[in-house]
Amino acid sequence: MDLPGAVRRAILALPRTPHLEGKRLFSSEQLFDKVGSSADVLRHAPFLERARVERDHDREVSARLALAAYVTARLMDRLHEGAADDESREAFAWQVEAVRRHLSNLPPELPETAHLVGILEAVTSSGQIPTGLRLGLTAYAYFLEHEARLAEALDVLALAARCHEKAIAPGEFAAIALFAARLHRLQAQWAPAIASYTAAEEAGHAAGDMVVVLRSRLGRCGVLRGQGNLPASRALAESVLRSAEELGLRDVQAMAWADLGVVLVLQGQFADSVQAKYRAFRLAEDEIQRMRYLGDLGEGLAQIGAHVAARTAFEIVIASPTSFLVRTNAILELMELESGADNRVAFERLRAEAESVRERMPPSMTADYLYKVGVGLARFGRTARAREVLSEGLRSSEASGLNAWYFRIERTLQSLTSGAVADTRQAALPAAAGLRDLPAVQDVALGLREYALTGA
Repeated sequence: MDLPGAVRRAILALPRTPHLEGKRLFSSEQLFDKVGSSADVLRHAPFLERARVERDHDREVSARLALAAYVTARLMDRLHEGAADDESREAFAWQVEAVRRHLSNLPPELPETAHLVGILEAVTSSGQIPTGLRLGLTAYAYFLEHEARLAEALDVLALAARCHEKAIAPGEFAAIALFAARLHRLQAQWAPAIASYTAAEEAGHAAGDMVVVLRSRLGRCGVLRGQGNLPASRALAESVLRSAEELGLRDVQAMAWADLGVVLVLQGQFADSVQAKYRAFRLAEDEIQRMRYLGDLGEGLAQIGAHVAARTAFEIVIASPTSFLVRTNAILELMELESGADNRVAFERLRAEAESVRERMPPSMTADYLYKVGVGLARFGRTARAREVLSEGLRSSEASGLNAWYFRIERTLQSLTSGAVADTRQAALPAAAGLRDLPAVQDVALGLREYALTGA
């Protein structure tokens, strides 16, 4: 299967079940509870919704892929239900063949086709659930996350969780719980995200894996930040950073610096945030993570007025073979940068590119997009249209429980009403002047230019 490198590494890194004697085990029911059952709503509705959206946009191949994913998921339901007699086994075999015919009509060169075919090939006529099926479903869930189809990824992860035996080793439990927690968090589903992160941390302790423990705590930092509790988020990130430094965990240090950088900028400490993000960028070893940190660094550079360096950072990310979320976020940040530079042509070009993938954006990114579009339109004098877009962002943020975004958009709407739109651009910059001329910032700018020229 044609999987992105980070996805392949993530799958290969999933811990295998070790010798279990004397070790604490977790139950499959616990795991399935953390992932979330698709039985609570219309079975596999996210795939049907994708099919509807793609068909509305006359993207027939994409609609067929979504329907193929749906019928494959329904086959997994039938597999888990089991076959009690000859008649049900015969019905199951017929359903397998029906799904196979459906998949045979898909473009074979597409990665999603390869995932679905691989899942089907792992299904045996006997109706047993082999280990390969669980790994195939998990790989597909990673692919869907990479494509920002988060609700679908969570749906497939639930199917993978049902493939586990009754007893699960803590390391394996933690890996899936972390995955589920991240998918919940990215969809602003705060309560299940916290529950899953807590379960992952508990499993990490049971497995003696401090990387899992610290990553679970950083996940809670993200939840606290999304809920607007910045002091608690910062304190927890600093605690994780100290622990990671003591243990020499380089990747966890990078994650902690990145989280800390985001909190610092929300607290208005722009220079400290740039330094934290640059440390994350330098420490990161995974390419997709490095590009995510570079996008965050570009945002920090833009906020202190280092626009040339920021533009370089965003353009590197956009041109890289990174994930949908990382690349789209860089597009949004560059869009805001161009509106701030009065470059309407570039703003409209980036706005159109972002709008074309809007239905794939998770709630927090949708709020960010609507905010940046509204601010950009206001900068170009289209105040009435800007008010409409920001009002839409306000409703979207409220519906998703994104408190920080809600208050930020609300303040911007109030500034439009009071006629203070001209100050919007300056409000995004720190009060202190001259931060872009600091030696550390200049070193960052030089390093980014070299990176852009050499690609390394």
